[in-house]
Amino acid sequence: MQVTKIRTLVTRYGSVVGLFNMDMVFLSGVPHVVFEWSGEPGDEAEPTIVVALDPRFLERLPAGAEITHQYRVSVEDPRPSE
Repeated sequence: MQVTKIRTLVTRYGSVVGLFNMDMVFLSGVPHVVFEWSGEPGDEAEPTIVVALDPRFLERLPAGAEITHQYRVSVEDPRPSE
């Protein structure tokens, strides 16, 4: 599974949490931002909490940077509050 980096605005319960650089994976051809992994990314870990992204709002950034994409709308964090 190829893991790339995405910059996106994250909200929680409708309030802005901040702008974050996060992992992004494609599952069945659909981009997903990863909120939690079953282990460390790259060590055969599997994404356990993901949110599907609408490709219309996914923007590829110039090559050569660690962050490969930017998402132009916010993503709601699906995890329960602690």
